[in-house]
Amino acid sequence: MGLIGTSIIELDFFPDAPPAIVGELTTGATVNIELWHDGTGVVPTASGCNEIDGTGRFSWSTGNIETLAASRMQYHWRMSGDTGDTDEGDFVLIAHENRDGMMPSLDDKDSYIKLI
Repeated sequence: MGLIGTSIIELDFFPDAPPAIVGELTTGATVNIELWHDGTGVVPTASGCNEIDGTGRFSWSTGNIETLAASRMQYHWRMSGDTGDTDEGDFVLIAHENRDGMMPSLDDKDSYIKLI
């Protein structure tokens, strides 16, 4: 039996090899991405999307999100091309301990909350 409605992809965040979001737009277009979290715009460090070998599929790295404010965050994205077409969707980014600048590190005891 198929799924009812759309499912949201869940991605593990690795700073050294961040996952990519892929959208389909017109081949040869100049494409940028916009992001939202809880209805609020998120400004990525880079918004340009790269076409994958002339296929009309455009890739954007989640490594362009500076840091995660929580270990699990849902985003809505929209890729827009200069030809007027768009593609959009949702994804959940999951950061495990010691993978995003906001989580405590087992190697750095100073990163934990301390009682003073």
